[in-house]
Amino acid sequence: MKTKSPRPSLEEIRKSAEGLLTDENPAAALDYLMSALSSVLQQNQQLEQLLAKLERAQIGRRSERIDPRQLALLFEELCKQSAAQAAAAPAAVPDAAAANATDGEINREIEDARQDERETRKKQATKKGSRVKVRNVHQVHHQQEVAEADRHCAGCGKPKRKIGEELTRILDFEPARFVENLYHRDKLACGNCKDEVTTAPGPNRVLPRSDAGPALLAHIVVSKHADHCPLHRLHRIHKREGVYLPVSTMCDWTGGVAERVRAIVDHIAAGKNDAHIIGTDATGLRVLDPDSPANIVRGTIWCYVLDGLDVVLRYAPRGDGKSGPWEFLAGRTGYVQADGSSVFDRLFNGQVASAIECGCWSHARRPLEELKDVDCRTAWPLRLIARLFRIEELADLRHLDHEQRKQMRAERSAPTLDQIAQWVNFIRKTEPPGSSLAKAANYLHNQWRALTRFLDDGRLRLDNNIVEQQLRDVALGRKNFLFAGSHEAAGRAAVLYSLTRTCALRKIPPQRYLADVLRKLADGWPQERIGELVPARWAELHRAELDADQR
Repeated sequence: MKTKSPRPSLEEIRKSAEGLLTDENPAAALDYLMSALSSVLQQNQQLEQLLAKLERAQIGRRSERIDPRQLALLFEELCKQSAAQAAAAPAAVPDAAAANATDGEINREIEDARQDERETRKKQATKKGSRVKVRNVHQVHHQQEVAEADRHCAGCGKPKRKIGEELTRILDFEPARFVENLYHRDKLACGNCKDEVTTAPGPNRVLPRSDAGPALLAHIVVSKHADHCPLHRLHRIHKREGVYLPVSTMCDWTGGVAERVRAIVDHIAAGKNDAHIIGTDATGLRVLDPDSPANIVRGTIWCYVLDGLDVVLRYAPRGDGKSGPWEFLAGRTGYVQADGSSVFDRLFNGQVASAIECGCWSHARRPLEELKDVDCRTAWPLRLIARLFRIEELADLRHLDHEQRKQMRAERSAPTLDQIAQWVNFIRKTEPPGSSLAKAANYLHNQWRALTRFLDDGRLRLDNNIVEQQLRDVALGRKNFLFAGSHEAAGRAAVLYSLTRTCALRKIPPQRYLADVLRKLADGWPQERIGELVPARWAELHRAELDADQR
């Protein structure tokens, strides 16, 4: 059971504030105190709401209720003393504070940018119309005629003539249907020899001795690996529609598709040397293994995202770096973004690669988030980290390019980072090394150069969340499928996840993509042109269709 750190005393909070004052930054000290006070009052408000619910349920006693004014009075004195010391101290707020917009200013700028986005979308929606948007829909036209009794004018009795028509749209649904293509192949024979028979060629098959067409195979793969529908559930759905597809048969089909498209994923992975930045992380996957005492082992799915667009997932029976990033990223010299785990150290110290390390602020924030309910001293650094993300949100809404984003970070993010560093240095000096707060500060200190790397390049992200988003599909599938049938099956699943997630990032319909690719592979697509089938290249060749779908 995880133990919680003891709550800080008022004396510890006072020392923290005084420590910030010694650095001649009274504004930071006051901000620190107000953040701590806000955190405590917010927690107490939640406790009040919980107690009110318990009272309504006749659980607990009203005499045990905590009065929020008690804590407010305790911190009021601290705020008064801090304000008095700040007034007595020289007005030496850093010059960078002038360039560092307050949270309120950033929020107002974000709201203005959002309003502009809403206005733009509203204008676009007006041009396109406000009706339900549909694509690739089969249309059926019905002619509605005026009743015979209404075809004559009520005034003069003469027949009315047609002056136009009005269109009414009703969107309905018909269950998806299977199409069985029957190819009648002529057989010819010589009437004299009786032994020379010629048969018309049949259709090319995606998988040997399989009746499944490319669109059906694509549907099964997308249903399982993009929509997280287990095959036994898909079996029941299709059975209701009148088609019996055994689960074992669909398993064989998905495995066969993975082998057919493996070369495409390998071609995507070959682009790792040209990628500007590669993000990486891993998640576990349970795998059936008859050789294991428990008949099940925990393997690892390693994820690599190249420039935020291409995804490569690799399965490894073990979770060590040798079978994961050390092999895939060996020799890399560019940016690699990961958390602070020691498994990635060899990528940056020259043992297997000399990559440039980029940290993840989401990972750095988590230890502080875990402490915020028991230690109000984390409120200030959490507020500053949130400001970093708000600055990035503002840059996104303004659609800044890389150089403009880099300039905004230098003007706004850098002063905020200075304040975080000030807090980290003070906590490391005053807190016992074994405390949870000191460990959180030490993580920030040890990863500081990697965490501030985003100031050097506008193309770098603050966090590695895009990799975790790709692994979320594996986690959702893991929750539904429970385990992979074998180590080989887990490796094939990683191949298919690579394609479905790359399609998702590149906004490519996975059903259409896989059906087209499988059809071309069945027709004998040459191996030397396999690069034309990767999602990026496929999207370029079908750009007109994709743009039409977006409209």
